[in-house]
Amino acid sequence: MQLPPQIARFWRMFVHAKDVFVSPATPLYVKVVLAFGILYALSPYDLLPDWMPLIGVVDDLALVALLISWANRFSTHKRN
Repeated sequence: MQLPPQIARFWRMFVHAKDVFVSPATPLYVKVVLAFGILYALSPYDLLPDWMPLIGVVDDLALVALLISWANRFSTHKRN
């Protein structure tokens, strides 16, 4: 079974974001922003509570998408 192209692309971006997070070449501030962003998205305390129809979940999904997109700007290779 093959994934649709959009889901496959998102999955590759997600895996790259994880690799950026665990890479020793990644600056500390990037790791901190990613960690706090994911903690915020998983936290029950939100700017827009999850019990609000649709918009409560959309803000968390938008944050995660933004973080994954931002993390994909960084390389996992160590600079010389």
